[in-house]
Amino acid sequence: MKNNMTQSKRNTFALVLLLLALILPSWLIQNDRVINVDEPRWMIRGANFYYALAHLEFENTIYEYHPGVTNMWIVGTAMHFYFPEYRGFGQGYFDALKPKFEEFMRNNGKEALDLARYSRFIHAGVLAVLVVTAFFLLRLLVDANTALFSAALVSLSPFFLGHSRLMNLEGMLSLFVLLSILGMQVYLNHERKPLYLILSGLAFALSQLTKSSSIVVVGVVVGMLFVELFKQSEKNVAARILDVLKIFMIWFASAALAYFILWPGMWVAPQRMLSEVYGNAFSYAFQGARLEVTQELEPDSFGFESGFEGILHFLGAWASSTTPITWFGLAFIIFPFFSRDNYALKAPLKSLVVYLTAIGGLFIVMFSLAKGRDSQHYILSSYVAFDVIAGLGWGYALMQAKKFWVPLHRTYVSFGILIVLIFVQIGIGLPYAPYYFNYKNPLAMEPATFGYGEGYSEAADYLAQKPNVHELQVYVYSGLGTFSYFFPGETLVLKRVFVLDGDFITIVRETRESDYLVLYPIVREKQPEVKKILSELEGVVEPEKVITINGLEYVQIYKVTDIPESVYEALLKKAKETQ
Repeated sequence: MKNNMTQSKRNTFALVLLLLALILPSWLIQNDRVINVDEPRWMIRGANFYYALAHLEFENTIYEYHPGVTNMWIVGTAMHFYFPEYRGFGQGYFDALKPKFEEFMRNNGKEALDLARYSRFIHAGVLAVLVVTAFFLLRLLVDANTALFSAALVSLSPFFLGHSRLMNLEGMLSLFVLLSILGMQVYLNHERKPLYLILSGLAFALSQLTKSSSIVVVGVVVGMLFVELFKQSEKNVAARILDVLKIFMIWFASAALAYFILWPGMWVAPQRMLSEVYGNAFSYAFQGARLEVTQELEPDSFGFESGFEGILHFLGAWASSTTPITWFGLAFIIFPFFSRDNYALKAPLKSLVVYLTAIGGLFIVMFSLAKGRDSQHYILSSYVAFDVIAGLGWGYALMQAKKFWVPLHRTYVSFGILIVLIFVQIGIGLPYAPYYFNYKNPLAMEPATFGYGEGYSEAADYLAQKPNVHELQVYVYSGLGTFSYFFPGETLVLKRVFVLDGDFITIVRETRESDYLVLYPIVREKQPEVKKILSELEGVVEPEKVITINGLEYVQIYKVTDIPESVYEALLKKAKETQ
């Protein structure tokens, strides 16, 4: 008996090592080749967070409605190891929308890109711990091979991989959501150990500290507990209700305690923190803007986007950015719900599929209804939930196949098939490295996500080869961090708001003052205002360099001395038209 337990632990340890060997390279290799449009802001917020902690100014550890506390802990930790002196210069807090932070870092011999790189290393470690934890929880519900495959399928899904390599919120959020659901499922259907219940509550707290949209987890957990009411047939109704309420209170209390402990702002100004976070979240969801714009929550003005069209939009984009391995797995999982043979999934696994479908569906519905929230990465939690279901589907398919193919009864054969599928998943995503989120299946017309900062590092590399590069000034559309982190010269940011407001006088002046103009035509459909500049350049002056990725034109680089006067005259005419 003891030898069997020892062997089981060794096998589990070996599977964990294999899982890490499969997933870590994809997070670590070339982890500094793209800075997305959101990351520079999180570098600054994380640095401000670190400064606030060092000076015990805990009330300054808030950021609006995300609240992004987990992200800021990671960036703050990276700053502590990379540039601990940062806390002692007395520079105060930087505006997340201005380049002053980057200038400060360079003036002190440091690079914001290095801070981002080290933050990503820590971030990868956190994600690895979360994936391994998900594996252990799944291992309690399914066989070890299926648990390994499901965890690997999630981690190596191109869309998830592309976003989880970045210092944004979605990767951690989706795994925290998954762990909260898995922890509760293990507690209710495997073993009533408080550890699993508390783990579920802690994961929910961390998901809330990451992004307030994870509030939908409460609805699924309540649904799980409601189902529990009908399973305890040996108890009377009052006892069942009391038991379920006790479980919920322990779960919620553990989440609330963790939420309080891990957010320093809650120690000194809990009311302000909560009102800012949830007030901004509701204002953005129902009124389309933050409280600083709408001033207050006005229920009479609440509204939703067209839900059905939004659902179709998200589902279509999900289908285009999901691999065939997930498609087949989801198809396989349908069959056990209608099967009565011994190979069908047991009730706890069927209910897990239902709960994961619910959490994935709720994220899609929520962002289909919320105003202005149509980016595909907002539903990354749906991708993760569906990938776990697909992993269970493949596990079921292999169990069924054992009835028809005897060699599958040998453990190493079925295990080998799953490993081959994992490598196929890796191979599917590799052509899109290092971005991955640009993946689209062969039937899709375009990627679900593009124009997220990719291509700018290549543009910076090209211009960095110019003579006297440190004396060059480059004028870059939305180039804060996305371009400037990589370029050793001076980056002047062509702000999107200039184009939106028709401030072409500033655009013309700053273009004339620069050596190169860098534009981002890949976003012309999502940000049609950029056409106001592109339309005056294209067909009139040839760009010196065009950066293409997977056949799409991402970046145009113009030498300013090549731009004729007629272009400036046309832009200034637009300025007069907007006055």
